[in-house]
Amino acid sequence: MSSATAHPKHELPNAPHAKHRYESAKKHSDLAKQAGKSSEEIHEVFKKVMDFDYDIDKIPQDEAHKNYRMALIHAKKAKEAGKSSEEIHKIFNDIKSGKSTGTHS
Repeated sequence: MSSATAHPKHELPNAPHAKHRYESAKKHSDLAKQAGKSSEEIHEVFKKVMDFDYDIDKIPQDEAHKNYRMALIHAKKAKEAGKSSEEIHKIFNDIKSGKSTGTHS
């Protein structure tokens, strides 16, 4: 497969967080490429991120995903507690960025 081969254009779904998921998929596939993964493996990484269903059990439990996993756990709890979208996003972003650990005082 030639590097000049164009990738098919990926249409973003009309869903919340689609743009973020696309950017994350691109980041993960770029990292896979840097790691020397095959074209098939890179496409699988991209597809896996884009198709992610937010099943917390499917998130790797490694150091690289620690904050993301914790942020998602707390965002899910906030949603179940009836928090607004704005509150849920703040909780998620604060934990993911390291501004909060997700513990309550």
